[in-house]
Amino acid sequence: MKANQFLTPNLYTSINEVEILDCLVDFGYMPKEFSQNQVISFVKDENFYLVLFMVREDGQKGFLMYEILDFTMHEQELYMMSHLFRNLVASNKNNYTYRKAQYKLDEMLGMVPTFRALYKKRFDVDDYGMAA
Repeated sequence: MKANQFLTPNLYTSINEVEILDCLVDFGYMPKEFSQNQVISFVKDENFYLVLFMVREDGQKGFLMYEILDFTMHEQELYMMSHLFRNLVASNKNNYTYRKAQYKLDEMLGMVPTFRALYKKRFDVDDYGMAA
């Protein structure tokens, strides 16, 4: 995997630690401790961020960040990511961390209509082939 890339036109991912830490600091979500796995999610400028911090069994630590651009209009990325994490939970690797990420995604899916209203977005199913 490249350090950062767009998986879809609206789903950006990064493992670049400097970029992720800068993002967390800039938006005020920097964790206070790094001794255990964490899942951080937040909305900023109509984009949804999901950041995973994981400590491997060998002690190595790393970040993984997903950003869905204009997430209220690109709901299919939330569904895709929720499905991805559901499969990762089934694989039993980092089960707690992946389950927490999946719950945060599912929670955001339920809140999309509220955010759409907040941002005054109109969603026309006819204009969008992947609508849920």
